[in-house]
Amino acid sequence: MNVPIEYSEQRAKTEANSYGFSQSIENLDTNSLKEDLNKSIELGRKKRKQLTLQNPEFQIKQEIEDEKQNIKVQTLIRRGVADSLKISDLLKLKISAKDNNNPIHSLFRWCMLIFYKENPEMYSWQEFKKQVIEKNNGLDLRNRLGYQSVIHITSLEGEKTKYLLNLKKTILEQNSKPEELHHVLVKIFDIIEIIYKTHEHAKRINHLVNDLLMQEQKIKQYKDEIDKVNQEIQIAKSNLKNLESKSLNDEIIQE
Repeated sequence: MNVPIEYSEQRAKTEANSYGFSQSIENLDTNSLKEDLNKSIELGRKKRKQLTLQNPEFQIKQEIEDEKQNIKVQTLIRRGVADSLKISDLLKLKISAKDNNNPIHSLFRWCMLIFYKENPEMYSWQEFKKQVIEKNNGLDLRNRLGYQSVIHITSLEGEKTKYLLNLKKTILEQNSKPEELHHVLVKIFDIIEIIYKTHEHAKRINHLVNDLLMQEQKIKQYKDEIDKVNQEIQIAKSNLKNLESKSLNDEIIQE
């Protein structure tokens, strides 16, 4: 049976239009699906970030890093102050051999305890002056004041440091002259304050580490939730990739 040319052309146009409409619908569905998948991926990333920020492990570790950074900064300041010290100016102290009640002795007993790990009860001004201040112009003490690690000083040593800081005003007032002596004492107390701050930061780190251990179960729950979100993101990415590959293949076929 012969089909009229006009009818054949009309049918071809209709089929072409129908195919084009079908393709438009399919493209619309594909684009909509792509948009949904992209939204799903973005929401997953936001949820993962929120979970990470809320995760006790992340928070505690961040606080630990902050405390470590504080210690680093304090250490650099401490070294700078110590490098400018002239320990030999302490020889200008006017201390009687029998003047054991002078508050300045608390400073030197503290040095024995913190830097030399010696029993402060064994302190003798004459011996300390000879072995620590006069020897090499006090270079060893200066180096210890600036560079010896103090992050592991004990709670008792921390209390001794705090006690000494309470004597700062009295010691400085009683030794305001000569100016060089007063200056070196002020700088030494600046270092002692830094050491006490470092001790407090170190204590804070120890507490945070203990918190980290105590919250292991809670941390595990957050990690499991983050893993679940990561899996959902990967599935969405995989679906999006397959969809894009299919769209590319369809375009090639059409051409």
